[in-house]
Amino acid sequence: MKAIKHILVVMDPMCEQQPALARAISLAKQTSATIELFLVAYSRQLVNHWTFNPEQLALLQKEYLASQLRWLETYVNDVVGQGLTMKLDVQWHKNIATAVLDKILQVNTDMVIKSTHQHPRLNRLFFTPTDWRLLQHCHVPLLLAKPLKDSGKPTSYQMIMAAVDPVNANEKPANLDKAVLDASVAFSALFSADIHITHCYQPVGIEMWQGMSSVGMDQSLPMVDFHEYQKSIENYHQKSLNELVQDYGFDDSSLHLVSGEVEFELANIVAETQVDLLVMGMGDNLGFIGNTVEKILDNVECDILSVRAH
Repeated sequence: MKAIKHILVVMDPMCEQQPALARAISLAKQTSATIELFLVAYSRQLVNHWTFNPEQLALLQKEYLASQLRWLETYVNDVVGQGLTMKLDVQWHKNIATAVLDKILQVNTDMVIKSTHQHPRLNRLFFTPTDWRLLQHCHVPLLLAKPLKDSGKPTSYQMIMAAVDPVNANEKPANLDKAVLDASVAFSALFSADIHITHCYQPVGIEMWQGMSSVGMDQSLPMVDFHEYQKSIENYHQKSLNELVQDYGFDDSSLHLVSGEVEFELANIVAETQVDLLVMGMGDNLGFIGNTVEKILDNVECDILSVRAH
C-alpha cells in the first residue's frame, strides 16, 4: 500500500458529527500525513434568482463560500491542536462526487475519507449516491466512516477484516486481492489491530445438483455424490485461499472460509468477530463480487476501506 502523506476529508455541514475527520486525525497521528478538509458548497437559490443580476449573484456566491470556509475553520483546533498539519478548501460545485474526483487529481491525494449516514428510522447505515459514485470511480483508497456512537471513544481500529476472492470468479483486476491484503496489513500495523481474512463462496445447491443429474450433466464430473462434491469444492477454495496468503504469515485461526451467499455470510462474520474495518477490493464496474456489492454494504455495520489493484 502506498505511503499515506495526504488525506482528503470530505466534510458534511449537515451533520453534527464528522466521523471522517475523527478517522483522519487517528490515521494522521500514525502517518504524519497532512489533512485537507474539503467542502463542496452549492445553493440553487444563488444560481438563478429573478431578484438579483449576475454580478449580485456572483457576490452572493462568494460570500456563501466565505461562510462555509469559516465553518471549516471551526475544526482547525481539532487538528492543529494535536500537532498535525492541515489545509482547508471550499469549492462551488453542484455535484459532490465530481468535485471530489477532480480534487483528487489536483492534489495527488493518497486517501479519501468520507462519512456515511445513519438511517433515522431503520437504525442502520445507508450509502448515498455520492458514496456509490466514489466507490465506483475513486482510484485511491476510499474510507467510508460510520457515525461515532461514543465521541469519547478512541477512533483507532481494533479488528480488521480483508474480504478476498482468490478463485477470481468475477474476472476482477489482477492483483486486486493482493491490494486488499496489503492495505489490511498496513492498517493492522498502524493501529496494532488484529486481522482476519475471509473468502465466501457459494457451491451448487442440492436442487441444482439433482437437476444436473436428471439431464445427464453429472457424467462429466469425477464424482456424483453431493456430499463428496461439496467437500471437493470446499477443498478447492481452501487451497486457493491458502495459496493467496502463503507469503503473509497469517495464523490459521485468522483465515475464514465460508460457504453461502456472500452478502449475508460476510455480514454475519463481520458481526461475529466484531470487525470495525472491512477492507474490500473494488473494480471499475463496482464489481467486488458481481452485482452483490450493494447488498454487502447494506448488511455490514462497520467502516469500509475500498482499494483497487496496484
